[in-house]
Amino acid sequence: MATEEPAVVEPTHSGPDAGKVVDLIVKATVVLAAILYGFGFLVISFHQYSYGLTEMNLLRPKVLAAGIWFLCFTAVPFVLVLEARTIKSSSPELENWLRRRSTAFYFDAVSCFWLGVIFAGSVFDFQTATGPPRPSTGTIIIVMMVSGALVLADRWRRFPHWLAVLASLAFGGLLLHCGIRDMFFFHGESVASVALWFFGVSFFAYSEMNGRSWRFGIGNWKQSLALSITAVAGFAGLYYPHIKPSWGGGAPIPATIYFAKDSLVLPGRSVSANILDEVDSGFYIIGGNDKKATFIPRCEVALVYYTDDASGPFVLKTK
Repeated sequence: MATEEPAVVEPTHSGPDAGKVVDLIVKATVVLAAILYGFGFLVISFHQYSYGLTEMNLLRPKVLAAGIWFLCFTAVPFVLVLEARTIKSSSPELENWLRRRSTAFYFDAVSCFWLGVIFAGSVFDFQTATGPPRPSTGTIIIVMMVSGALVLADRWRRFPHWLAVLASLAFGGLLLHCGIRDMFFFHGESVASVALWFFGVSFFAYSEMNGRSWRFGIGNWKQSLALSITAVAGFAGLYYPHIKPSWGGGAPIPATIYFAKDSLVLPGRSVSANILDEVDSGFYIIGGNDKKATFIPRCEVALVYYTDDASGPFVLKTK
């Protein structure tokens, strides 16, 4: 009489352990927070050191916001370069056209320009550049469209490739010229000067991803670290001071400060200035053409009106 063998129950593969997933999320969050706070600390340290500030609270949200902005401005160009390297197409001719240096350079310049348009119009609080008339944003867009038509025409086999190269260089060169001119020569920022940052970081990202055996040693970690510190210092000195305070940036806040009647500075008087930072013990302000900040103890201040309107706040108008 045959006996029935017991059925073998195969172990079922359960999903990932919830505890491990939670632990991984916690560790990733801690690492990301440490990176953001580290970059934020460096950005604010460079920024405040230029004004002579000495007091800073690491637990303030402003430090985290500075780190987020720097990481955002640094990561976006890397993502653009990475996406450009992974472009695939079913058509060999289209893929070959997309991978040409002239095509990649043009689309990188276009991406940087539109990033400049987006951020300059909403995030930054820039002063108008003074100096000779410069190409307007409309002129840059016209050059971009004409250059784009020539770059697109480069997909035809009989089209002279050198025309596409010249068109790509013309648009990129105009954008770089306007950005460098506004940022470094006339000290007034613009859409082009914001695009200049993304252009520079894109070049650095491209060099890091493609030239680690380059003879200038870009792939060397020591030089990469030095360039990263340079990027932090450049962002802290050129861009972070112009990000609106409402976005967590370092742009000074216009205010009218009313001193107390028993103040040792200006008893019973008021002064219009820009508040650079506010700490528990007082205010760091700059005014006029000051290169360094002035500290005013909180006990000297009776009221702070956050506007440069000379008519005064509502509470002073009310009898």
